[in-house]
Amino acid sequence: MKKGIFIIGAVLIVSGSLFADAVFTPPEQDIFDLDHYYAYTWGIDLEFSTAETPITEAVLTFTDIYNWKVEDDNLYVHLLDNAELRLRRYWDGAGGGDFFDGQGDLLINWNDPAEWDQGKDLVITFTADQLALLNEWGADGRIALGFDPDCHYYNNGVSFKVVTAAVPAPGAIMLGTFGLMVVGWIRTRGSF
Repeated sequence: MKKGIFIIGAVLIVSGSLFADAVFTPPEQDIFDLDHYYAYTWGIDLEFSTAETPITEAVLTFTDIYNWKVEDDNLYVHLLDNAELRLRRYWDGAGGGDFFDGQGDLLINWNDPAEWDQGKDLVITFTADQLALLNEWGADGRIALGFDPDCHYYNNGVSFKVVTAAVPAPGAIMLGTFGLMVVGWIRTRGSF
C-alpha cells in the first residue's frame, strides 16, 4: 500500500510532461491539385514556441496523391525558414525545376513510383536533423513548407502532424514535489 501511494505521487509529477500532438491542414484541401505551373508555400502558426515546447516528431502526409500523366516528374518539398501564414500559390510558369532551390531544407524530391495508383499516400517523417531545423525555425511559433510540383499531382489533401513533449509548468512541479513530501512524511509517521 505504501509503495502504491509513492508510485501514484511520482506519476502525478511525471504527468506534467506528457506528450501532446497537433494536426494542421490547410483550408484548400487538395492544395489546388498541385498544378505544375505554380509553386506553393504553407505558413503554419503553431500557437507555441518550439524553443519552449520542442517538437519531437513531425510527419507530413499527402493523401491519395498521384501524377496526372505517365512520365518522370518531380514533387519538391521543402522546409522553409519563413513564409506568409496560410496556403499561398505563386505562378512560376515552369513545368520543371525546383522553385525553392537554395531555400530552406529539401525534405524530399519525390517521383510517383506507380502511375495512376490513386490509393497511395506520400508520408514524409522528419529525420533528427530535420527536427532540429524545424525546432530552430519554429522558435517564433511559426513554420513553413514549400511545394513545387514538376507535374500536376492530384491529391485529397495534406496534413502536418507534430508531437511535442510538453514541459511541466513550474507550479505543477512544485505541487508534485509538495505532494511527494507529504506522502514521505505520512510514510515515516506510519499512518498507512
